[in-house]
Amino acid sequence: MARGVSNGTGTYGIYKFRATEEQRTRAHLGSLDEFWRLHRKSLEDPNAFWAEAAALFYWKTPVREKNILNYNTDVRKGKIFIEWLKGASTNICYNALDRNVQNGHGEQIAYYW
Repeated sequence: MARGVSNGTGTYGIYKFRATEEQRTRAHLGSLDEFWRLHRKSLEDPNAFWAEAAALFYWKTPVREKNILNYNTDVRKGKIFIEWLKGASTNICYNALDRNVQNGHGEQIAYYW
């Protein structure tokens, strides 16, 4: 069960979703507990969370540790801004398709439309 997640009815509360065994084995996260662990990490240590996420991708211009996440959302402290992976650049096509072909997945469906 998940708490505080939209159940599609416009209310937020508890809902149940029963994944099939195939869905479980193919899922990026192994359990709902893993999801909540990552969610907690994203709130408690956003720099580490996003650094780990960024490490999964190819970067043409690498992500610099000091530029992972920088923000101010308090108008009393100055200009409102959010900078995420500032100065880094990547090639989305390469990350989504080309590197998967290079890694031997060229015969698999890359995207369903």
